[in-house]
Amino acid sequence: MRIKIPFVQTSVFIDDRYNFSGNQLATFWDSQENKKLSMEEMQGITREMNFSESTFLFPSMIGNCSSKVRIFTPGREIPFAGHPTLGTAFVLKEKEIISMKTNQTTMELGIGPIDIQFTSEYISMKQPRAQFLEEFPDVDLLASILNLKRQDFSNDYIPEFVSTGFPFLIIHLKSLAAVQNASPNVRMLLENLKSMPSQELLIFSNETVHPESTVHVRMFAPSAGVPEDPATGSAAGPLGVYLLKYNIGKVSLDTPVVIEQGYEMNRPSQLLTYVQKRKNADYEVHVSGKVRKTAEGIFFLDK
Repeated sequence: MRIKIPFVQTSVFIDDRYNFSGNQLATFWDSQENKKLSMEEMQGITREMNFSESTFLFPSMIGNCSSKVRIFTPGREIPFAGHPTLGTAFVLKEKEIISMKTNQTTMELGIGPIDIQFTSEYISMKQPRAQFLEEFPDVDLLASILNLKRQDFSNDYIPEFVSTGFPFLIIHLKSLAAVQNASPNVRMLLENLKSMPSQELLIFSNETVHPESTVHVRMFAPSAGVPEDPATGSAAGPLGVYLLKYNIGKVSLDTPVVIEQGYEMNRPSQLLTYVQKRKNADYEVHVSGKVRKTAEGIFFLDK
């Protein structure tokens, strides 16, 4: 028996200055057809699409959620990721699973409900509470992992694991050239970070390609089957609160952190992070971006 599983392909966190930009996503939006799929088949379909992630929609059992979203990388299922969240929200409207006129919805992800806001240009998500998990002071080891020199790393800011739903090791480099020249040794990365909160690395500099950008970023996640990601919404939140905590680049509350990413992959992307402070001293983080529909089709699977 052959089943037909419809999907929409989007590019998320696009930069309007480039025809081909953002992070690609395949969203399998038909929840009834998706019910016919096993976890192994969803994983196989994701490897076949070969994007950083693919998403699959299901009915949500949570009353205020419009859909349940399962997110897969080529390597495994993950509970949360940024560009799949925004890209899937776009598809909810595109396929009229939610009203085209609504300006908000809530989606059920592996980490729980995530609130989404729509404007005329942007889609935005409210990320979970920020957590500063653990410092990683061994910069010499990180230099070896990234095939960089010790002097490429900032002396002022210790690398740290930060999460707003998914943890990343945030690493400040002194120059744009250092970020561009990084070339991770995957074996060393996986071996030396296997007992840490995350094996995902985000490196950044305050030097940027475009003067209006705040930071230039690269993100590596080989443990998830993603050697490098062109736009990482789940890392944009942790980076925003890290910048604010250490007052890097004169970042301030309620003003956007403009992140450029993906240039080394020929997929230039732009992400916006807004950080607010609440009365209980927690950071509230919103990550926004533009989404473009690029293709639509049917995936054929023999059962």
